Amino acid sequence: MTVAVEDAVLVLLGDRSRSAFEVWQEHTRIFAGTWRVDIRRVMDAVAKLERSGLVHVEPATRARQTSGNRRACQLTPAGRRRQAEWLLGVTPDIGIEDMYIRGMLAVDAADPATFEAFRATSLTCVEKRIKDLGPTKATDLVVGATVAFDREVARALARWLRALPRHRPPRSASVPDAEITA
Repeated sequence: MTVAVEDAVLVLLGDRSRSAFEVWQEHTRIFAGTWRVDIRRVMDAVAKLERSGLVHVEPATRARQTSGNRRACQLTPAGRRRQAEWLLGVTPDIGIEDMYIRGMLAVDAADPATFEAFRATSLTCVEKRIKDLGPTKATDLVVGATVAFDREVARALARWLRALPRHRPPRSASVPDAEITA
């Protein structure tokens, strides 16, 4: 798996401001036991993203300090661009696990335009992967079995990508969709 915690944090901040703790909770909810991340790694990622100018963290206040100092984090315009670039940075040779992680994050937190662009890009890549696999028939039985397996996995991934919109949370009319600018 080549997904960095920083990339996951950027996506999870895409739909609204959250504290580092809330980002960690959301990550845990989405991935359960498939990708465990310690709260410290999330806090380190938020700090790194803030230093890079991709996330803004509200200053600590006295009132917040008594409630665990859970400061709200939000994407900057540069962070929003980086989030979209990462989600759309899918290639035909991307690992299945990486595609799954990007898809799950996009379902939960990407704005509608980025979500649809992710799905379209991913489907194009998966269809190319299927085409590039070539014929199942091979002189070597193991090679033929491997190609058949890879084709079925890619087909299942394409079905999953097509079904993702049904799993999107409803968007409130009062929450404006974030604009992605180049």
